[in-house]
Amino acid sequence: MSDSVQKGKERSQLSPIFKDHRGPVFYLVALVFILFALIQTFILQGAVPGMTEARWGGLAAFIMFVGITSFYRITGNLRIASALLLAAAYAGLTYSALKQGGAPAPTLAYAPFLPIVATVLLGRAAGAASVCISIAAIAFCTYAANAGLATPSPHTPSEFRILLASAAILLSLGVTVYAFIYENLILKAVKETEKAKVELEEKAAALEESREFLSTVMDAAHDAIIAADASGKLSVFNRAARNLHGIDAQPLDSQDWPSTYSLFESDGKTPMTFEKVPLFRAIHGETVSGREMAIAVPGCDIRYTVANAKPLYNSQKKLIGAVATMRDVTTERQQQDEIRAQNREIDKFARVASLDLQGPLNRIIMTSEALANSPEVRASAKTRTDLAAVAAAAKKMGALIKDVLYMSRLPIGEMSLQPVAVRDCIEAAIDLAGLSEVDCRLDFRFTGSPEVLADPQSLTHVFKNLIENAWKHANPDVKAHAEFTCIAEDGAAILGVKDNGPGMSQDQIDRLFTPLERIRTDGDDGTGLGLAICRKSLTRMGGDFWVESQPGQGCHFRMRLPLAHRETAAAS
Repeated sequence: MSDSVQKGKERSQLSPIFKDHRGPVFYLVALVFILFALIQTFILQGAVPGMTEARWGGLAAFIMFVGITSFYRITGNLRIASALLLAAAYAGLTYSALKQGGAPAPTLAYAPFLPIVATVLLGRAAGAASVCISIAAIAFCTYAANAGLATPSPHTPSEFRILLASAAILLSLGVTVYAFIYENLILKAVKETEKAKVELEEKAAALEESREFLSTVMDAAHDAIIAADASGKLSVFNRAARNLHGIDAQPLDSQDWPSTYSLFESDGKTPMTFEKVPLFRAIHGETVSGREMAIAVPGCDIRYTVANAKPLYNSQKKLIGAVATMRDVTTERQQQDEIRAQNREIDKFARVASLDLQGPLNRIIMTSEALANSPEVRASAKTRTDLAAVAAAAKKMGALIKDVLYMSRLPIGEMSLQPVAVRDCIEAAIDLAGLSEVDCRLDFRFTGSPEVLADPQSLTHVFKNLIENAWKHANPDVKAHAEFTCIAEDGAAILGVKDNGPGMSQDQIDRLFTPLERIRTDGDDGTGLGLAICRKSLTRMGGDFWVESQPGQGCHFRMRLPLAHRETAAAS
């Protein structure tokens, strides 16, 4: 018989009430037997001098009970210790009864209670056997008394019949108590156990129903959802995940995830290492957001995804696993590729068209200037004025074409954000504008050259527009003046170009950044696109652009860009 079957039998026979307390019960019963032995040895025989036979028997019983208790203390084997304890009790009772004239000796009054002890310590089978042993012991002692095998009884026949009836009553009482304990305690405990089992099964069914509901909800989700416990065992793998990978969750080591689930980098060609898998990183406490990756299942089209993952903690802040979601962006990526291809075609067309338009304009400008210097035209002031107007209009048209081309390329052109020294961009813009201190006074109102995250060419173009704007819109009787400002604030640099022009009202500021909207009419020969280009450039670089102005107090054009290094820019 296997150990599991044997243990099952033992559990079915032992009392559920006492199964967790049989050790203390054993010690309690042993203590009672030891006390009885001591009473038999020193109290009941206290008036008898010397070591009598009864005193020797009580001492022997005391030694046996102490020895059995020590055996259980050392070995912890309850079954053997309990069997020895009961055997010693029966042997002591039988021996004492024979020395008292046989049944019904007073010591046999304790025999009916031994089945109760056996039931509690060893189970109901042992209790039933103990009842039989108790009856057999009384019967044997009765036979021994009648056959002359026991010490002659000092009792009269009437006393003998009374004692025999008393023993029968005690035996009946012991069996009744045993039955009461079994029926009212043990069976009650069994019923409670069965009730608890039914409740547990009901809770298990409810849990299974909840699990199925959660699984259905997971399968209904559009995004792939994958979860794993702290050891890396996958516990959630919804339908979207199965569709992406072409397989269900597998019992694998995390090192085998990339090859089994066909995981690649965002280019769809470079195999992903297991340390970079978002779910693996989340299991180790890292939060992953917006990780682009590809799934290239053999024989299927490559699927591009964006993954997010985060670790999971229990109420004790202990890491218990992680969950990851993957959104299929294959269609969006294809659309973006198509848009990029179309933008490249549009950009190419715009470049060609710009060159084709610039050629005739340059020819008009050159012809106008040549005619203006010819002897035939030089004599006519009106003709020279008309030719100069033609050349100026052609130049303005050329500038407008350049600005339109530049502005049209802003949403689709590539930008390289990198640490850029602000002062270097300003000085490059001054050179491109072709202005000197004679034309416009330029002042730096900050020291050093803080670095910001920006595209150097775009930022230079912004400063060039603002410098030319300060020069063009200066008051006629005052020399143009441009001040460059810079302050650090919350990890960003607030740059500015302040002019000494006529300033603007709030209504003019509200219309200032509208393309081709010309707010000022003070001889402005601009294209109306410069400030719109500035704002769009700053937006593409992740910054802001605005103006602060009041009539008669000039304009302060300001822009915010993140600092490349969180260092403080000194401002004056």
